[in-house]
Amino acid sequence: MPTTDSRRRYPKGAARRAEILRAALDAYAASDRQGPRLRDIAAAVGLTEAGVLHYFDSKDHLFVAILEARDRAAAEQHDLNSEDGVWGYLEETMRTPGLTKLFLDMSAAASDPGHPAHAFMARHDLAVRRLLRSALGTDDPWVERIVIALAEGLQARWLRDPATDLVGDMRRFVAEVRANRLAPGGTER
Repeated sequence: MPTTDSRRRYPKGAARRAEILRAALDAYAASDRQGPRLRDIAAAVGLTEAGVLHYFDSKDHLFVAILEARDRAAAEQHDLNSEDGVWGYLEETMRTPGLTKLFLDMSAAASDPGHPAHAFMARHDLAVRRLLRSALGTDDPWVERIVIALAEGLQARWLRDPATDLVGDMRRFVAEVRANRLAPGGTER
């Protein structure tokens, strides 16, 4: 069986893969907190589940590709170098619970260095740290780590309790950090 890399080299295969990713991204964006089923994605592109997975090395590779597509779309839709763009992106995540759950699922799976999400999450983390430096003007690794952890934790809480104000809580925390009310290590000054 050809590898995903070899399937990408062929124009028809690359186009079909892109079609599957668009359909999957749309299905996840429109889904509830459980996300769509693979058979729903397959039906949207006129394939069987096995037919969809032919274009990816595994279901987990498909999931990572969906998250990569989500990140590319976010960069196109939002000025992620500005604070307003970052807040806009966070607000968008609250309209796409299926994608948020997929991200959190893959984040947990990435703890295994052999999992396809491991490398993606490392790249994603670096990109988010760059965004924080640019959009929020921080160069403190502690603040970066805490903001990322808070965002991921609030996303998980929001999936369990939709009344959670993810963006409001994040804005409040950033304001507190900016006001220098918190020092590295989490202690009040």
